[in-house]
Amino acid sequence: MCKRKLPNQAIVAIARKLLVTLWYVLSRQEAYDHFTDEDLAYKMLTWAWHIDQSAKRGMTNQQFAKYGLLQLGRGEQLTRIVKGGRPRRLAPTEEVLALKPELSLKQ
Repeated sequence: MCKRKLPNQAIVAIARKLLVTLWYVLSRQEAYDHFTDEDLAYKMLTWAWHIDQSAKRGMTNQQFAKYGLLQLGRGEQLTRIVKGGRPRRLAPTEEVLALKPELSLKQ
């Protein structure tokens, strides 16, 4: 009986955290800005590592991560991060704007 209860408790706990975060964002009408640009860049890189090439629309992992940051309006000057003791490169902004010129209209 205990083994069945634990997964349900985890689901409820995660759902509650998501609900609290959504309430925070919607009630204050401001972005949830608790991540650094480096944290977001690493999340974008790990996402790029796990999706296939067609989903990246011809971009490299580094370009895809920078593209995601630019869409969020973050990390424009960021070209390198260190996560887990390892340096990781991001594509320069100019390189991504050359591939995706529609981004320059948003800025």
